[in-house]
Amino acid sequence: MRILHLIGGGDVGGAKTHVISLVSRLQEYCEVKLVSFREGPFAEDCRAAGIDTVVDESHSISAATHRLLAIVDEFHPDVLHCHGARANMMGVIIKRKRKIPTVTTIHSDYRLDYLGNLRKQLTFGMINRVCLRKIDYYTCVADRTARMMISRGFAPSRVFTIYNGIDYSKKEKAIDRKDYLAQFGADYCEGEVLCGIAARLTAVKDVQTLIRACALAISRGAPVKLVIAGDGEDRTALEALARELGIADKVVFAGWITDVHAFFRAMDVNVLCSLSETFPYVVLEGIDEGCATITSDVGGMPELIENGVSGYIFPPRDVEALSRHIYSLACDANLRRTFAERLWERANTHFSLDRMARTQFDIYNKVLRRHALQGKRAGVLICGAYGKGNAGDDAILRAIVNEMREIDPDMPLCVMSRRPVDTSLDYRVDSIFTFDVPKMHARMRRAAVYINGGGSLIQDITSNRSLYFYLYTLAAAKRRGARVMMYGCGIGPVTSTSNRSRAARVLNRYVDTITLREDDSRAELDRMGVSQPHIAMAADPALTLSPAAEETVDAAFASAGIPAHGEYLCLCVRNWPGFEQAVPAIAQAVQYAREKYGLALVVLPIEMPKDASAGDAVVRELDFTPYVFRRRFDTETTIGIISRMRCVLSMRLHALVFAAREGVPNAGIVYDQKVKGFMRYMHADLYVDLDAADAHTLCAFIDEMMASPRAELLSNAARLCDLEHVNVTEAARLIGE
Repeated sequence: MRILHLIGGGDVGGAKTHVISLVSRLQEYCEVKLVSFREGPFAEDCRAAGIDTVVDESHSISAATHRLLAIVDEFHPDVLHCHGARANMMGVIIKRKRKIPTVTTIHSDYRLDYLGNLRKQLTFGMINRVCLRKIDYYTCVADRTARMMISRGFAPSRVFTIYNGIDYSKKEKAIDRKDYLAQFGADYCEGEVLCGIAARLTAVKDVQTLIRACALAISRGAPVKLVIAGDGEDRTALEALARELGIADKVVFAGWITDVHAFFRAMDVNVLCSLSETFPYVVLEGIDEGCATITSDVGGMPELIENGVSGYIFPPRDVEALSRHIYSLACDANLRRTFAERLWERANTHFSLDRMARTQFDIYNKVLRRHALQGKRAGVLICGAYGKGNAGDDAILRAIVNEMREIDPDMPLCVMSRRPVDTSLDYRVDSIFTFDVPKMHARMRRAAVYINGGGSLIQDITSNRSLYFYLYTLAAAKRRGARVMMYGCGIGPVTSTSNRSRAARVLNRYVDTITLREDDSRAELDRMGVSQPHIAMAADPALTLSPAAEETVDAAFASAGIPAHGEYLCLCVRNWPGFEQAVPAIAQAVQYAREKYGLALVVLPIEMPKDASAGDAVVRELDFTPYVFRRRFDTETTIGIISRMRCVLSMRLHALVFAAREGVPNAGIVYDQKVKGFMRYMHADLYVDLDAADAHTLCAFIDEMMASPRAELLSNAARLCDLEHVNVTEAARLIGE
């Protein structure tokens, strides 16, 4: 593999470190060449690092293009990797002329690159924005930056995350601080805590907030001396600010430094106070030299630092918060040491140079595989009741996406969603609006398989329109050349005779494969006369999902003021015709569970805000105050919450699915045949129709759940999980065809 890197050549700081470190290490994986559009320190450092470096200082775009084309034709790169505005522009030109896939690294928020310089914003900044839209793929040095790109309309399938990394080495701080500061004309007094920042002195770095915070900490008695390494247009104003605040003798302006490691070796605390960053090297370099760290809440800092555990994170421009953190570290040497050691261990494990280079190499391979698919039918288009805020539907989508990536991690995936931007951010898939018919047809022409995904979509109990829409999409996908699969779904109820005839006709003519989540759906297909598709018994895809990490679930309980561990009865209800009549019986069962078994009630909404009012209706009938979750959580957190319940009483199907997955005793109140179908498929008999729910029955359910052996439930869940894999097998077969 051959990679040609393009860069402006005037880079300093983190961008320079990133490129030189990455390209140097990439030479172990592939053949690389670097083109710099400027001679100078950057190009010299590249050569010193052993990088094959070519400098082209052509002053016109035409001359630069001619020269670069000659380099491309000689080197024959597989990928062009661009860094910065000029490189992006040249990369787009070469891409069009030689059809080479292009990648650019997003080192910062491109909208803030020329903050404070209107002329450059309107020239270089605008050109870069246009060119970025024409680049093929993007590597972002923090997940927050990747989310930013996706939220601005960049396709998730073209956005990758790669964290900056350096070579870490455990070392002791061995430097004479008095001699070190003397070279900048400053004194060092024994006992002073050196707080350092290495940054360009420009508006986006917001060094004035740091100076103000230091002044406040010093006024409170903190033994702080601030050392600022860097230069820029704001230096004069910052020097004036230090004098104005009366701390000029406590602030050292060191100017540009050549040895950043020596700088941080002399510091006790490393501070980043920028308004915008991605994953800055100065933080990693400070960690490498044993500094305690304080950063503003920007870029990937929350992914690196656990606030209050391995460092401090504060809101940008918050002088008071930053001052408190500086004071805490300045006055506690043990805390500084603890933070520094914890952060070093994490960075060494997750943010090393080897890991960065390997990740980038893997990205190149993905780029080449995806580039080879251009113009070919590939990937999967997924349609369902997605983007409506229902945790059950979200669980189905999460499971299908996971399973498609199990088949092929590079498979192009697109989801039809009511909230396509949110879906793209949450699942990192391309997404279109559910009812955008032109885009839907275009995707169907390119997809290998169309998946009508999970849930009970073929039914008319909610409306005829939804049934007609899903039937239309099945036919439209087949007519446009895609294989068609209904994935781990439920069927019915379809009550109208004409609807049953129409549904049977469409399914027989246009669907290739149907996998079902329970036996009742198979019986319904038989009654409707559906026999042409290949039909296989599977299970609900959501059974494959796992709970979130313990600390995430703890945080969810804490957000609602609920003890993280206890003896709980979980109640999941929804508004439905007949629910109001069942409320007194449900309330009596809850009271019974509390009085006989000491179970505290936890009301958990599965779909917000619809479920909130239903839960409140039950709460009003109680003579005690239960615990209530007032917001909907992501799928994994919801599963984690349910996993800590002693038992679950639910109208919502996927609360029962999640409980079954975790071996939690559960009982269903049936408002729809899909709930009854799942309980039967689970070989469970604790269910009652909504209109027949009475206190005696529900209290008996409580008794049986409390006596239910969890091991038996887990065994049954494992059986269904094995059966669920039929979904994947059938999808893989269709994709292969």
